[in-house]
Amino acid sequence: MELRYIVWVIPTIGFIGTVLGISLSLTQLDATHPDLSRVTAALGMAFYTTLVALVESALLVLLFHLVQTREEQAVNDAGRYVLSNLINRLYAGGGTSAPPG
Repeated sequence: MELRYIVWVIPTIGFIGTVLGISLSLTQLDATHPDLSRVTAALGMAFYTTLVALVESALLVLLFHLVQTREEQAVNDAGRYVLSNLINRLYAGGGTSAPPG
């Protein structure tokens, strides 16, 4: 699975858990004998699913950003190396060919 999809799907799963938890907590509400402790416990669990998913997502986004930064740096370093050690030497190395332009 692609990492970007995983980073996107984790908070989505957390929000789905919240919606399901809220709906399940409301089914526990009895109009004749309201027991708010059961409802609030279920609501707490519902909101914890979102909290956990958002924290996991934030960590994954940070790691994804760090990996992407290193990857871009490696590509830029390789391009600079090839330009200075290969391309420029081909033109400066002698012969009658001149750089285009």
